[in-house]
Amino acid sequence: MIRRSFYYLWGSQTISNVADIIYMLSVVVLVFSSSNSLMTTILIPLFRLSAQVLSGLIAPIVLGRFRLTRVLLFSQFGQFVIFTLLLLYLWIVPEQRSFLFIFVMVFGMSFLDGWTNPARNALVPRLATGEGLMRANGMVAVSDQVVRCAGWALSGIIVAWLGSLNTLVIASCCYLVAVTVTSFVRDPLDQKELSPEASDSLEPAKGKEKDSHWKELGEGWKIIWHNRRIRSLMIVDSVDSIGGVSWLGVFILAYVSQVLHRDASWWGFMNASFFSGTILGGLIVVGLVKRLQKNSFLYMLGALLVYVLITIVFALNTIPVAALILFAVSGLPVQMAGIIRRTLLQTSAPAAQLPKVMAGIDVLTNLAFGLSLLFMGWYADRFGMVQVYLLAAAMTTIAILIGWLYRRDFQESEQMDQPTATGAGI
Repeated sequence: MIRRSFYYLWGSQTISNVADIIYMLSVVVLVFSSSNSLMTTILIPLFRLSAQVLSGLIAPIVLGRFRLTRVLLFSQFGQFVIFTLLLLYLWIVPEQRSFLFIFVMVFGMSFLDGWTNPARNALVPRLATGEGLMRANGMVAVSDQVVRCAGWALSGIIVAWLGSLNTLVIASCCYLVAVTVTSFVRDPLDQKELSPEASDSLEPAKGKEKDSHWKELGEGWKIIWHNRRIRSLMIVDSVDSIGGVSWLGVFILAYVSQVLHRDASWWGFMNASFFSGTILGGLIVVGLVKRLQKNSFLYMLGALLVYVLITIVFALNTIPVAALILFAVSGLPVQMAGIIRRTLLQTSAPAAQLPKVMAGIDVLTNLAFGLSLLFMGWYADRFGMVQVYLLAAAMTTIAILIGWLYRRDFQESEQMDQPTATGAGI
């Protein structure tokens, strides 16, 4: 079952993602054109990433003490307010703008945005239960990929056509619409999990002691470590992500140049083909929910195995057209495995604990991604792109073997697993 509130959540997050891409591209273009400095422009993603990491560290306290719907609404409204201030500043001061002010505004928006992803992922299993949960995750994944695939290209066209400032006005309108749609989201667990004092405001519920902050920060990590299902999923995901970063744009660009001996235009073709594959993979999951619902963990391992085989062929291939097809096909198992993994994570913890768990998972994911990026960058420089993709296939193979050892933890019947998911939605 999928509740109406899920569609409000899905719509608001999609609109908000569109606004994020439009605003980020506009700000990057504006700062670069004003400063003519690549180093200055690089500070934008640096401030953004730093803010999200810091926000993720304190997210367990925020998500554990306040209503998820209120956190989402507060986060999006706060971003709208900060963005409006930034827009007004850019209009009022057309020349000699303070880049520090712009970076501080970006930091503030990114800090608030750091609560959005774990709150959304914790809300989805409350608003979609049973077969509806995997279908809902598939819908979210497809919309995310569509926005990523089309958003940057369309945003670039809009910026070139209207200019950065006018494009920022469009982003501001998108943020306002997202806030409005989010206000219609209703969490079924509000009355059960939170006190009356917390249901109408962003004030913490009574009985929460200040000295419990450190306990709350560590609670999500303890659950991740002691819950065998979550722990096994995170180990599989962390090992798989070591090679997974090799599909980022910079590595694909190197592959196109070193292996295929083609120009940068093929880089764009490759990225577009991969996004197309991930969108198709999400649609397949939505269409095959009933079949994937049973033995979903084994289906996830099977998808990863298909990905390994494709990656090996991709690494050894030197034909540009074949690489394009393989890259598109690889997006299907990657997306299927990702959606199933997210669904299993959402159904492996009680609803009250899930926000803190998802916050901890986000921090672990970002940390694994950063370390993997550094390692694979060094490995690529030393051994070349062919060896990078062979290593990626090897790491995912290890992840599959680890998952196979934990398979018994996921071979419970759907009747045994359903109470957790149902309890998260009623």
